[in-house]
Amino acid sequence: MKKNVLTKGILVLLVIALLTMGFTGCGTVPPACTTATVIIDIQNDSYSYWIDIDGVYWDTTDGSGNLTLYNVPIGNHTFYAEATDYLYDGYAYNIYISCPAINYVTIPVY
Repeated sequence: MKKNVLTKGILVLLVIALLTMGFTGCGTVPPACTTATVIIDIQNDSYSYWIDIDGVYWDTTDGSGNLTLYNVPIGNHTFYAEATDYLYDGYAYNIYISCPAINYVTIPVY
């Protein structure tokens, strides 16, 4: 008799555990990463530059030639830097932006 009660108790606990996992899942799945942070460094220059990504203006570098951009879409992009004083030609740089790491984009200007 005691063996039968013990077996039924274990089966009930097993059913409850399976139902709990079925209703709540085994864990949460993190959302897919769709954007990333990009740190831009204008190499060999400390002027301010307008920064475009794929032909769309995003922001201007500070006087040290650095800029941090947030929420840049994942994928291949063309970064374009043009001096704010119009004395220099623009410089383009192609790079793949990945997720979730911080991406460093160094644009060499001469």
